[in-house]
Amino acid sequence: MVRSFVAAWAVTLLTLALVLPAALGTTETCATSSERPSIVVVGSVNVDIIVASRPPALHETVVAVDPRARFAMGGKGANQAVAAARLVAGTRPVKFVGVFGNDAHAVELEAELRANGVDLSNSEHAPDLPSGQGFVMLSPDGAASSVVIPGANIWWPTHETELADRMAAATRGAAVVMLQREIPDAVTLAAAIAGRAQGALVLLDAGGVDDPIPAKLLRAVDYVMPNESELARQAEMPVDTDDLAFAAAEALVTAGAARVLATLGARGALLVSKTTRARFPVMGVPGGKVVDTTAAGDAFRAAVAVFLAQDRDDAAKKTRTETNDGVLVSARVARAAAAAGALAASVVGAAPSLPSRAAVASMLSPDDVQVLGLSEIAEASCAASGEFGGDANANQACPLRFGSRLNSMRSLPELFGKKETESLTILEMVTRLGTATGIDFVDFNYPQHLDGLDERDVAAGLEKASLQTGAVAVRFPDFPFRRGGGFTNPDPDVREAAVRLVESACAWATRLGAKHGVIIWPQFDGYDYHFQVNHTNVWRNSVASIRDAVDAPACSKHKVSFEFKPTDPSARFSNVPSTHAALALVKEVRRPNRFGLTLDLGHLLAAGENPAASAAAVLREGALFGFHLGDAHVKPGGEDGLAFGSVHPVGALELVYTLLVANWKGHAYFDTFPEAEDPTREAEFNVRAFRRMWEKAGALQRNGMGTFLNTHDAMGSLELMERLEDEHSA
Repeated sequence: MVRSFVAAWAVTLLTLALVLPAALGTTETCATSSERPSIVVVGSVNVDIIVASRPPALHETVVAVDPRARFAMGGKGANQAVAAARLVAGTRPVKFVGVFGNDAHAVELEAELRANGVDLSNSEHAPDLPSGQGFVMLSPDGAASSVVIPGANIWWPTHETELADRMAAATRGAAVVMLQREIPDAVTLAAAIAGRAQGALVLLDAGGVDDPIPAKLLRAVDYVMPNESELARQAEMPVDTDDLAFAAAEALVTAGAARVLATLGARGALLVSKTTRARFPVMGVPGGKVVDTTAAGDAFRAAVAVFLAQDRDDAAKKTRTETNDGVLVSARVARAAAAAGALAASVVGAAPSLPSRAAVASMLSPDDVQVLGLSEIAEASCAASGEFGGDANANQACPLRFGSRLNSMRSLPELFGKKETESLTILEMVTRLGTATGIDFVDFNYPQHLDGLDERDVAAGLEKASLQTGAVAVRFPDFPFRRGGGFTNPDPDVREAAVRLVESACAWATRLGAKHGVIIWPQFDGYDYHFQVNHTNVWRNSVASIRDAVDAPACSKHKVSFEFKPTDPSARFSNVPSTHAALALVKEVRRPNRFGLTLDLGHLLAAGENPAASAAAVLREGALFGFHLGDAHVKPGGEDGLAFGSVHPVGALELVYTLLVANWKGHAYFDTFPEAEDPTREAEFNVRAFRRMWEKAGALQRNGMGTFLNTHDAMGSLELMERLEDEHSA
């Protein structure tokens, strides 16, 4: 799958293919991934320019064998993230922590990673540097030599405390942290320390630079993983024989490495620790010919990470050797890693060569496949579609969990054992919402819902109702925000009060264990008249105040998202009236992965937008934290808040399709207003309606919808939907 990164990026921007997940090519049993510890990869991402030629000698010019250069995603960090994602096949999260440039390559690089199921929520963009580039010289025997231009890969926090905080957040919940040396060693060290502090195994690929591994970094990781030439350079001794290679690895252990797992090309691999020496054989390359070794080591190391991560699961501690020296790679894991490396060596290009879970399984014995759990694949990956190389019979199940509007539970109190004129308390509404089948989360408005309540009572109410807190949504009181707004207010004291209100909401989110952070809807931040506000000032004030709120200490552990609404009785013209204005706000606040957007379907319709197109735009930026779902007639004078898909079913289906192909797992929340309907039944209907559309979207994907979208074939799309409806009715 080698693409032209020069030409394809522009087409990608125009189609939903930008967010299509990688096909995994299997029909194995589905398993849930959301609760499993993740694999976190901290490292580089490049666009590789591959030239078929031996490297020139000094003062020599050589002519490439192939008249064309090939372009592919590269960088050890990105390669290992994709390799791990393909090998886990959705059974656990894989997260990449890196820096993209400010150029066209960055768009395609992000799309490639997301398409392979890699979580980019902890990655950033360098505002003034291009993407990293790797010039790969590919010799006729498949050996690869590279020159790397780091570009954005050097753009990291320079302040030690800021870097430590970022790595602590990035490695939270990790089973294994994978590191390399194509980014500054200080960053790699901070990631290693953070990963170790959280109980993760830390693996260091010794490749990237020729300099000796700093002593602090050597001691901070659980595994140092060099290839043959890197082992020789780091130990400063030859490794031409097995005895010499073992001696070099032992020298690194003496220098402070806990364990050394070295790959020796055609000679296999070796493992050395203070108490262990082990030798692992090589596995034959499919087809018998080495084509390109660029990513073979990345595939090997990713496989080791995947199966060591499996050892972190309570239910699957079968693949490791446990000694006084800790967890060591077993021969079984080494065989799987060797299979991954061999498969990668049989294909040209770094990312294109990285193998799937099914491909690795095909090279192993049935016993290895069973013990290593290679027959397992996650629900989120069951979306693999035939037209993109997956299996057309994959059975799709919606992996999302849902929240629903708490205030809806006020409707028809007589159905909840109250008199028609009585009101329900907040905790009674929580209890009522808990009776709705399929609802797992409740969002609390702050301060309206929580002010005056004891957090212990709220927690007890949630537990009794079998609900969790989804998010805490900030609702700005009339005073002092109605006149002049909150973040946009000309009075700095009022702007400061808005920041403190968000900080208080974050504190509640912490106390209640909110899974999806804090949502801001500044309903008064706008104006009614022409010549009422200075538009430049209100925008600058908004950016600065929101940044202050996100940076508040109480908010440091939470994602904060902005919900825009184009118009409201409180402000007929919103300061942020559209999705793209909201994205501009996100970019100017400059807190990637911590500040993003919650889109509201009703607000999108009111803004005259297509919800699917809006979602795709925000997904491209990795900024879609949540989605408020409902439907509306979009008539003047009111916000309908009708049941999901009840008015615009085809538009709702396109939205769900967009979320499905992006493998989106954010906060799905039904923001509806059942005034005359049983709110519990309506919430249950919304869940069923979304899940039905998810199944339909999966069928559309498996039956070629992507092809019609890529060719702008509206009739093809309509006829496909017609055919599937007819088949379902038959």
